[in-house]
Amino acid sequence: MVIGKRLRAVLAGTILLIIVTSLAVFLSTPRQTRPALQNTAPGIEEHHYITLIVKAPDNTTHTQTIETKSFVYIEAFILRAFSTWGIVGPQRDTVSQMTSSIRMNAVNGTGNPTNYYIYAIYDASRCIQTPSVVFLGSGTSQNRGQSLGSPLGVYAVPTVNYVYGNQWFNVTITATFSFSNAVTVSEAGLGVLASDNTDIIYAPLIYDDFPAISVPAGGSLTIQWVLAWKDNGAFTENWGKLWQYALTLDNGCLNQYVNFTDDTGTVVSIPWPNTRSDTAVALRLAWGTDTSPMSRSSYRLGQEKGSIQPSYARYGTGMAIGGAVSSQASEVGLYWLAVDNNGNPHRILLMRWVPGYTLPAGTPINIYIAKGG
Repeated sequence: MVIGKRLRAVLAGTILLIIVTSLAVFLSTPRQTRPALQNTAPGIEEHHYITLIVKAPDNTTHTQTIETKSFVYIEAFILRAFSTWGIVGPQRDTVSQMTSSIRMNAVNGTGNPTNYYIYAIYDASRCIQTPSVVFLGSGTSQNRGQSLGSPLGVYAVPTVNYVYGNQWFNVTITATFSFSNAVTVSEAGLGVLASDNTDIIYAPLIYDDFPAISVPAGGSLTIQWVLAWKDNGAFTENWGKLWQYALTLDNGCLNQYVNFTDDTGTVVSIPWPNTRSDTAVALRLAWGTDTSPMSRSSYRLGQEKGSIQPSYARYGTGMAIGGAVSSQASEVGLYWLAVDNNGNPHRILLMRWVPGYTLPAGTPINIYIAKGG
């Protein structure tokens, strides 16, 4: 069975461009007009880190942190986060309505390569409780993280958390492994569920190799990735919640929802998956005229004047979500579109950017979700 062919048959239609290689996010105008605005367009600084914590049986620990370039197929996150989902068959399986323009090679739950490839994500109604997994190896990937170099045959289900201050927004992904025998570890990957239709397969989202570390018999190893953005308050708390939503929920399991704050200021429970039916891409680019400072607690634009369905464009090795404002704007927002348990639609603000100057009508705005790496 070839997953790509099956899912493309289910999803016959336009393939949306979703090419991304890292998650550095910054707001700017496109390259051809950037020089006139480059002094006022903000740059969101991005860093990725992996922390390795070895704990011996006597509770002594050794910790090291390495800055990395982690992402393999960021398309996998984009599909799980920004796509709406269609219902398939009498069992109410679900499939992402967005598809990737590139073929993602799939791995199994321990990071071994498979013969499957992925364009869309299929989440059956059975509860497998592993919507994302971390796997370990003792080698080095020969295909840029699309599979482990030498898988150890182990996996762990990670936790996803976030913290933020006035300047930085950090998402942390953590998993702990315990070993009865001594092992050597030199690579780690994070896969997100790509299909549980028959075989359970994953799309590699993150991969890092590092100098080999030894874990003693009876010891443990904790892997923690930190995705850090210096955004000066542009992201709202909903951004961190979206990472939890995309990486920790599974169709068919009980209580699969995350609480977000919608654009009315109401806390709403959004179940997995997002089955909103009026769009395939669950995003809206909006603009307004309010100039109040950016805040993590923002839940809507201050004085919204318009919004559009954003488009996707490739920029070098990255991807931008963008569109043009049709009237003057001094604030720009990115909304996520979702439905609650009762099918009621909601707009959920992920980011509000205040450029510090007035954008003329017709100004193209791009939210770059990648700057290469």
